[in-house]
Amino acid sequence: MINKILALIALSFLISGCTQLTNIPPGATSPGDSSSTAVGGQDTPLADTDSSESPRQVIAVGVTEETGSDLSTIILDSDIPPSTGEDSAVDLSGMPGNTAAEDLQIAQLEAQQRSVLALCREIGNKLGSVTVDDCLAQSLVFGGAYTVQSRPIAVRDFLPESSDEDKPKILIMGGIHGDEYSSISIMFKWMEQLENSKNRDFHWRFAPSVNPDGLLDGQAVRQNANGVDLNRNFPSDDWLDLAQEYWANTTSRNPRRYPGSHPASEPEVQWVVEQINSYKPDVIVSVHAPYHLLDYDGPPEPPERIGELHLHLLGVYPGSLGNYAGLNLGIPVVTMELPSAGIMPADEQITKMWKDLLDWLYEHHES
Repeated sequence: MINKILALIALSFLISGCTQLTNIPPGATSPGDSSSTAVGGQDTPLADTDSSESPRQVIAVGVTEETGSDLSTIILDSDIPPSTGEDSAVDLSGMPGNTAAEDLQIAQLEAQQRSVLALCREIGNKLGSVTVDDCLAQSLVFGGAYTVQSRPIAVRDFLPESSDEDKPKILIMGGIHGDEYSSISIMFKWMEQLENSKNRDFHWRFAPSVNPDGLLDGQAVRQNANGVDLNRNFPSDDWLDLAQEYWANTTSRNPRRYPGSHPASEPEVQWVVEQINSYKPDVIVSVHAPYHLLDYDGPPEPPERIGELHLHLLGVYPGSLGNYAGLNLGIPVVTMELPSAGIMPADEQITKMWKDLLDWLYEHHES
């Protein structure tokens, strides 16, 4: 049995570029505090609370199938002992027939899974509009990189119905700035809508919290744990000439706008750059707050509005994602600036924004 599992893990490397462990036993109690619920639509951080969770009892291995189906799950046979710790995974190391390399790989996968579970607990206990259960329900997986403070950047893929390579790829990200709570929470709302609608005309990759350190290290801040504004750290062509000068002269060395010591110095930015290079998105959607507008960089024609957000081009800054991906690489970058960083849009607006985004993507792809 263990050889079958390892073969499936290897297959996931070849197909999806990363190996995923997904802890999704049906009906199991989540390792989070269920009292972390939305209050009045606000994402005001909730105080961390102690809870006595029941341990998760089953581990599953998620493998992306070539058929374009959603992440499939292969439940390990009952002869594997259940997890015994709050965030622990089944210990498969030392099983008969395992090589040292296999043991090491399994240990790494277990550590990645534990880090994603811990991230969900932190997010659920921080945000008012996302519970621990909401986060766990999305079966996020390790995206291939850790932050400065060793938190995982977690992702979820929604695959198209067919394996047609012509299907557009959409990279959609929230939480590049850690204090923009709504930009993270709305990711979970849209993942839920996508799951329920079964829209599979695009290949989606969601990264709901690109800067979890900024969100979760005490009081939420814009920058990452190194004090760098990630949206000024992308390796745009003008970074070396203008980034430091712009920060010093235009922002008066505002620490919230610090671009870093050199382009792509931060692991979170390096991860986004790697996603652009390997995943090769046709469109990038980046959600921010609270300027209440729609920005756009790159070709071709931008959407005029998405929900209540109307197009208002802001231009680009040295080291911004729109500058790097939109202007330098020619990838359309749709930037949604939600009306409030701490209060979610109304449900009907969340749905309307999602519908308008889909409509534009269809139009953009057909053109």
